[in-house]
Parts: sequence; C-alpha cells; structure tokens
Amino acid sequence: MESARASAARQDVAARVAGPFIESNRPRSVFAPWWMPPLTGVVAGVLAYVTADDTLVRTLLPLAAALLGWLLGAAWPRLKARTVWRLSGAGLQRLRGGRATATTYSFSRERPLLLSAMALEVRAPTDYGSTKVGNLCAMGLEDMGIAMFPFWVTTRRLGAPLRLFDGPGEPEGNAAAREAGFARREAALLSASAEGPLTARAAGPVELSRPEAEVRSRKLGRRIGFCVVGLVGLGAVVVPSDDSVEGRVALIGSLATVVLVWAAGSFYRLLRTPPAHWTVSPQGVTARDPWFGTTELPASAIAGIVPTELTRETGDGKVSVSLILQFYGHDLSLIGTSYSGEVPPDELLAVLRSRGYRVIQDQQHSNAYDVDPAFLPHQLLPEARFTLGVDQVGWEGERGAIRIPRTEISGLELHTRSGHPWLRLRGTQGEELLHAPLGALRISRSELRDQARALGYPVSDPERDAYESAAFAGLSAPTAAPAYAPPAPPAAAAPVSPAAPAAEVTVGMPGGTRKWYYITGMVAGVIVMGVLAFKLRYLFDSGLSWAAWGVPAGAAAGALGALLYDRRRPALVLGGHGIRMAANGGQGKAEWQHERPSIGGVGVDDHDDSVEALLVWSPTGQVIRKESLNVPDPEELRLACERTGLPWGRPDLGAWGPPPEL
Repeated sequence: MESARASAARQDVAARVAGPFIESNRPRSVFAPWWMPPLTGVVAGVLAYVTADDTLVRTLLPLAAALLGWLLGAAWPRLKARTVWRLSGAGLQRLRGGRATATTYSFSRERPLLLSAMALEVRAPTDYGSTKVGNLCAMGLEDMGIAMFPFWVTTRRLGAPLRLFDGPGEPEGNAAAREAGFARREAALLSASAEGPLTARAAGPVELSRPEAEVRSRKLGRRIGFCVVGLVGLGAVVVPSDDSVEGRVALIGSLATVVLVWAAGSFYRLLRTPPAHWTVSPQGVTARDPWFGTTELPASAIAGIVPTELTRETGDGKVSVSLILQFYGHDLSLIGTSYSGEVPPDELLAVLRSRGYRVIQDQQHSNAYDVDPAFLPHQLLPEARFTLGVDQVGWEGERGAIRIPRTEISGLELHTRSGHPWLRLRGTQGEELLHAPLGALRISRSELRDQARALGYPVSDPERDAYESAAFAGLSAPTAAPAYAPPAPPAAAAPVSPAAPAAEVTVGMPGGTRKWYYITGMVAGVIVMGVLAFKLRYLFDSGLSWAAWGVPAGAAAGALGALLYDRRRPALVLGGHGIRMAANGGQGKAEWQHERPSIGGVGVDDHDDSVEALLVWSPTGQVIRKESLNVPDPEELRLACERTGLPWGRPDLGAWGPPPEL
C-alpha cells in the first residue's frame, strides 16, 4: 500500500485501500477563532450589566456563559461527521465518518476527471456530460482539502490523467500553461528521486521557531496584565461599600467583566495556537505547526520538497508571505504537508538546502539589485562594458564611449550586497562617481581587481582579503579550523599570502534612539517627584508650591539616570575577527559575538510589527542573530561592513565560498 496522505498516517485499517491514493488534508482541530474572545467578552459584559441586582449572579453568570460558549464551539466540530475526499483506483470517493462511502465518482483513461484551471472546479464524467464534484485549493486547506498539484500527480500515477480546461470567462491558454508547469515540477521530482539526496553542506540540526520565546512571553504578559485588571475590577465590585452608587457599580462590573473575559479568551487562544517549530538535520525533518500538527519524516523517505507561497494581508495593510511545504517520497507520493508559520521562507528553504534536501521551485527568486537609471552605463550606454585604461576609466560600446580621466579617480571599492558584488568609484573629493553591480557592468570581480592592480589603480576589496586570509589560516592550522571553515583556494591559483587583518570599526547607536533615553527618564522623574510632592504637600505651604521644586528636581534626576544609562550603552564592533556587541561603547564585555567564518551577511531589516532589527545571517542564509533593542544606523553599518570585509545583506540561498564574482 502506498499512502499519499498529507497528514499523519490513518489508524483505521479497514478504511485503507491498495495502490496509490490521496486523501484530504486534516488540519489540526483547534477551536480558537480570532472572533471568539471579543464576542464572548461583549456578551458577558451585557449579562453583567443586566443582572446587576444580585452580586453573586452578576459575577458568576457572565463567566459561566462565556465558558459555555467556548465549550459549545469546541464540541460542535466533534459532533458532526467529518467529510473526507479520497482519490484512488476505485474513483473519487466522498467519505462521511471515515468508513461509509457516501458518493463515488468513477473515471477511466477514456473518461478522465475534469479540472478548471482557475476556479479549480472538479467535474466527474457522466453518461450525458459531466457533473460538478467540488473545488480543490492550491494549498489544500479549503473546500475539498486537496491541493491541486498532488491531485494532478496522483491521477497520473493511477493511469487516468487529469484534463485541465479553461472555464467560462477564464483567459485562453491558462490551462496549458498550468499543465506545463506541473509537468516540469513532476520531471524535477523524478530527477530528484533518481539522483538521490544532495550533499549536506552543514552538519548538525537547526531549530527554527517563530515567534521567538521573548515575543511570545511579551504577548502572554500583556494578556495576563489585562486579566489582573479585570479581576481587580470585579473584586472592587464584589466588596460591598456603603457610599457606592448602584449605577456606577454596575458599569464598573460590566467593564471589568468584558476586560476579564476578553483577555482570558485571548490568553487561551494564544496557548492553543503554538508557534511553528522546525528541526532540520541531515537525518530528518520534524515540523510542528498550528495547522497540520506534527510531521516527522526521515531524510531517506524524502525525495523532494515543493513549497507553495501563501500570501495574506495583515491588519496594517502589509503583505505576509508564508509557505505550505509538501514532502514527496521516491514514488512521487505525498508523504507530508507542513506550514512554515512565521518562520521566514528564505531562511527555512536555505536551511533545508544546506542539509541536503532538494527544494523544487517553479522559479528561483533573486535578491539582485538593479542599476538606478541615473547611472551612466545604464542610462546612456546600456550595451557598453566597463573597461580600465592607463589614462582613463570608461564604458566602451558600439554606439560610443564614456570616459573619466584617471586624475579624477581616487579609488575603486568592491563589496557585496545581498549576494551580488558591487563597485563604488570615488572621485578625488571623496564623492561617489558610480555605484553599480558588476553584473550590469559586465565584468567579473577577479578580472576587475587584477586589471586595476596591474594598472596601478587604488582598489580595495576587504571581503576578498578577509576570505583569503581565513583560507590561508585554515590551510596552515587545519586542526583548529572552525565548524564553518571556508574551502581552500583552487589548486591552480597562485599561493596566497596572508592579508593584514582589517582594523576594527565601532558603530554606535543612532542619536535618534538615544534621545528617548533622556525623554523617558525626564518624564518618569517628573511623574515620580510630582506624586511624592503632592502626597507630602501638607509639609509645605498651601497651593502648588510643591511643583516649584518637584518638577525641576524630577526632570534633573531623570536626565541624570538617562546619562548614566547612555554612557553604558552597547555598540557594534566589526573587524577581521567578525562582529560583536559590547557594552560601554564597544570597550566593555561582549554581550554576543560571531566569528568571521560563520557570517554570511549582515543587515538591518523589518521583522515583527514592522520593527527594524539587526540581522546576522550564516553563509547558508540562516538567521543566527536578531537584535531588536540596539539597532545601529543602516548606512553606518553598511560602510563599516565594506571597510572590514563583512558582506552586507542577505546571502544567496545555500551559497558558501569566496565572494561572488557576478
């Protein structure tokens, strides 16, 4: 028996069938909709206000009603029979309750199933045409719960190809294009099954989890705080008071009930939806996500992984991209489906590739930067090629040439941005004459560097120097090589002498963030001193004489505390050793550090809630450090990376070796 199930193996032996088959995905059954906490909170608040005559009733009845609503919502999916779709040699079956066959749609090679390319409407053949069966989904999460590509592959394995057609109102040729894409994907899976796994470029397991533990703790802490506020409000209402106003007590009790029920429901929902957690190693993959539960597969069973992007709009109008990953066996059977959750797709795919798994994508996404139209070679001579001469630097093309005299050039700087080499050409006054990728200039990194040095141009390529120095050190001391030791230079290359280590560069925190130390400290000092002075005002004259000394004293105390904190602020230190964050402006103890061979890129990017963070990537594209509290200025950090030879931006997925040539 060959199983093409997307979820865990089925325990009902009687329901199994022989031969290839595929069944509906069974997402993890967790009743925790987003609308349940606010709905139950409002209902409980209304009940608390209506039943305000009795203290015990107005306290317990709303809470009991909210709990009953959650219990009914969780029990309803379990009471009704689950409908499962199964595609096998017996036909397309609609099962209810897992055992009894409700409906069977038979098909054959001469009369295959029909599928609309855009609407994903499945139609079964009949004696007088066809009848609608249901709708597939690109992800396998809606309608019939079967993804389109596994459905297509299974019909081919059964010997009854699925015929795609353009439905009414759909653009002509869409079905042919979709089928051609599926055929390429199937061919890639067959090739992956025949060639076997790739060589793992990195050993050891990698654990990826989003959101991080501190982010999840922060969310749980906020909800616990609101629960405490609601409990305090209910406690104030329950305790009798002689001078209390009944209408005011009823309003306070109602609001406290809303806050408590809403916060408790949100807290429960957060607990019931655990974060996505992936463990990837050369021996196997274990994925735990809030949709499909736990998927654990050995590496020997996985022939290829097909990711599908799931794009959703967040509440603030931004677009969130996640992945649905389908695991295929060596017989092209679907053996597992998992959801990436909030784990960055590029990072997850990079880790999978680095551990030897074949990731099959319809098209590779590139992080390359295009040349700005204001640059000379792109605007005036798009077909030209960058050349170096004895007396000038120019762009030579068939339609003309643009030349800059050598006397106006002070230096050539090479660096890497997002996995692509760039050239910056500076003038005698330090101005930027050109900043463009070498791919657009049509010259390789080695060729440009060798020509410039041969002609005597001042050229700097600190990243290449750092790589050659690390490679030479790895050759001279192989036993002390780090876990991510770079490979040795090619045998045909000339012997490389160790380059001088790059000087350390310190990047402090931007002033825009430091000013908030003083603003926050002064405001907190004014509030504390003002409250103390107000409470002790009977020791002084009547009126507001306490403000004359309370406000200035509080502001001065807050500013002094902010100054002491500012003097101890951490800073980034970059150099040939790698990168570290140290206290006291970079002179104190290191809070964290990463060695140069383990760094594939450094950058500043947005992450959760559109907050900028300092990111450090490994050579395989995995995020090995994310710093959200102390984030330096991106431009200063980029210049420091160029000076010390650290690559700027996310590296190419799975790339590891010398700096890129193009």
